Amino acid sequence: MDICRSKRQIQFSPIITPGIMQSSPSFFRSDAHLKSSSAIFRALAHPLRIQICAIIDDKNAACVQEIYDALNIEQSVASQHLRILRQANLVHTRREGKYIYYLLDYGKIEGAKKAAGLFAAFVL
Repeated sequence: MDICRSKRQIQFSPIITPGIMQSSPSFFRSDAHLKSSSAIFRALAHPLRIQICAIIDDKNAACVQEIYDALNIEQSVASQHLRILRQANLVHTRREGKYIYYLLDYGKIEGAKKAAGLFAAFVL
């Protein structure tokens, strides 16, 4: 039977039930928190950026060369992804001579983990 021509109606259950956000913590209703959280989640939504964070975490601080060598990618690709992580304030830099080292902001990452956990509690 062709589902497009079927008279049966398919009902989809919503992932988020109506009115759920009214009972959510004020964290989700604050524009500042929402913008910050969405920027962090967008930055972490790419597998390569997650790998970059893992490399920085393993080394405690890593320069661009260490990152692109470990991932076998072009320097420009690593720099573009690091820029996105910097804009989301997930990494910060430290200059040592001619090298710039990237360090994780563990406070931001922990905040993202907490926000994801809170949101998941209301969605699931």
